[in-house]
Amino acid sequence: MSPETKLYRHRCTGHCPDRWSKFPTNEEEYDDTEKTVSKDPIVHRHVFSDHKWVTDSFTINSPAMQGVLSTVLEKYQDLDLELEKWTFKPPFMPLVHRWDRLLSLCDAIDKEPVPEASTQLLEFLTPILAPKVDALVKTRKTGNVMFADLWQIFAPHEFVITKFYGVDAICRVTKYKLVEPSCSPPYWEVYLEYLDWNGNRCGYANTMIIIPEFAAYRRVTSLPAYPLSFHNSPSKIQQQMIERGRKFEALRGYHFQAYSGTKILLPPEKSEERPVGRLMRVCLLSLSQAPM
Repeated sequence: MSPETKLYRHRCTGHCPDRWSKFPTNEEEYDDTEKTVSKDPIVHRHVFSDHKWVTDSFTINSPAMQGVLSTVLEKYQDLDLELEKWTFKPPFMPLVHRWDRLLSLCDAIDKEPVPEASTQLLEFLTPILAPKVDALVKTRKTGNVMFADLWQIFAPHEFVITKFYGVDAICRVTKYKLVEPSCSPPYWEVYLEYLDWNGNRCGYANTMIIIPEFAAYRRVTSLPAYPLSFHNSPSKIQQQMIERGRKFEALRGYHFQAYSGTKILLPPEKSEERPVGRLMRVCLLSLSQAPM
């Protein structure tokens, strides 16, 4: 082994001071740093912003901690932890949405060596996620939400209330996405699934709502879809929907019955599969609500 240690002076063209390094290029120094910390349980990266160090990202290398996160984040929308190399970036949406599950899991685990890993993971995540978790708690308490924080209330698998042709319906969130066009204001797309019968098939159908950008705060219940938990009587409306669903199920098939209500004609340019599904569903829902 050579007794020589080479140092290279790197000059910064901005406001940072010159520094000495063992590597002639930044790329080599970066690769060496990544290799050095690859076996550390948690790698926490910071950037200097607004006169303070803030979290840029963090990577979980500990197999025990990865096991905890795999359980907590199972089936989360479009999330492949292996593909992401177990790296998380602000605003840490999956972790915020599954925070309660993580707390419950850590309380329930009683086998070694997982308890120590789960405790360390929780201690690490708590100060990082606290602002986002607190914001969600505030939204639930006040019932008001900002446009930028809409993702917090539309967690995947969350039950939400929306309307189909003026009729209340409960759907389940499958995914959400912020769309930021170059020449128009941003908007959120929230994808939902619900049980449907289109005359030929009974099963899950999909729909999507759009929430345009708005200023300041807006009441959650004024949105085109909102979480069932924000309803003033969530258990009551859930029971009503279950009873209606049972009538819906009983009417599955073909029936000739008279009813009074609204006939909905969908545009002719729509594909046949979707209009038939919605038309049959609305007709059957009307039947289920009419006195028999």
